[in-house]
Amino acid sequence: MTMMSLVALSGAALAAPVVWLGAFGHVPTAYNQSPPVATTGRDGNVRTAPPGYAPLPPYPAETTVREVVRVSIAARAVRVRFSNEFASKALRIGAAHIALAGENGDIVAGSDHVLTFAGQPSAVIPAGAPMLSDPVDWPIPALSKLTVSVFYPEETMPPAHTLYALSAWAAPANQAGAQTLAGAMAARSGNHLSQVDVVPQGAGRAVVCFGDSLTEGVASTVGAFRGWPDRLAERIQPRGWSVVNAGIGSNRLLHDTPSTSALSRFDRDVLAVPGIAKVILLLGINDIQYSRRNPAEAVTADEIIAALGQLVARAHARGLEVIGGTITAFEGSSSYSPEGEAARTKINAWIRDSGVFDGVADFDRATRDPLHPGQLLGRGDSGGHLHPNDAGYAMMGDAIDLKLFPG
Repeated sequence: MTMMSLVALSGAALAAPVVWLGAFGHVPTAYNQSPPVATTGRDGNVRTAPPGYAPLPPYPAETTVREVVRVSIAARAVRVRFSNEFASKALRIGAAHIALAGENGDIVAGSDHVLTFAGQPSAVIPAGAPMLSDPVDWPIPALSKLTVSVFYPEETMPPAHTLYALSAWAAPANQAGAQTLAGAMAARSGNHLSQVDVVPQGAGRAVVCFGDSLTEGVASTVGAFRGWPDRLAERIQPRGWSVVNAGIGSNRLLHDTPSTSALSRFDRDVLAVPGIAKVILLLGINDIQYSRRNPAEAVTADEIIAALGQLVARAHARGLEVIGGTITAFEGSSSYSPEGEAARTKINAWIRDSGVFDGVADFDRATRDPLHPGQLLGRGDSGGHLHPNDAGYAMMGDAIDLKLFPG
């Protein structure tokens, strides 16, 4: 990537406004040191729930971390957002590259691009702040898999949001531009990439899928992009829509543990996404589950409904349309209770019938067993009776009416 190309893109921006769209997301969150909570299961045995997002071992100095992402719409330019928003000290990036992804962490020969920051190949991101890379003028087709590689010259704490559905590798020394990483090891967490934005090849709008592990795609095939937002992206990108996944495993509406609460992160993770026009909300199951696990933080169905209503009101105030996702079945999971099922049923009835939402994605009806409505359909269940498998997530993605996304 030459400086002349960057200048040309900047010159084009002066002639006509460049419209950026969010095209991939892996949102940041905080490490959490809350003590484990002991709960009694239905079998009478006491279990201790581990703390969420406990700090991981730091990456050693002189480490390259590469992760694979997928952009949801065809682009003529890209930029990357890195996040240091939950750190207490500055983050030093020694080098960063973006390329087309090959197999097993390799990059496609000839596709590597250096990411720069105000024209420089390295950056220091202050504590509590994000940073956008300079734009890269680079035409790529929709659903392209990309690698983003970051070289950390100093010992660095990995981001708290671990990669439940994405692939990443860590390797020694500065290999950000290497086609194959030498000495690479699979990384539980990736680098500090939080979003990829694109200038679309045509007109475009973005939808943010805002939720918990069910939106993140936990229990889908790692690195295969088989979550329901991925399936939605495949269906709507021909209509000029991009998709940003803003799911965080174990996320709750009303409490932070074990990740930043939905109410507190909504402005950053939804309203601030470039080009956003719609949001799909799928939240509440963890508020229900944690009410059983930790009675001190129990919430009612009415409190969950009120919190969802707050998110709708905040989105509407920004002119966004909101699609409500019904909460999927969880009977048979470790945190199931009849009281939780009653709350889920009440919340889903409100989502379907209240008229608060601009549309409804009935994930519950799409994935439940018709003979046992409190349970996931067997062929769509990953085995824990809470998270779908690839087939179940495809059912969810196919349940969304394309009429909600006009071309």
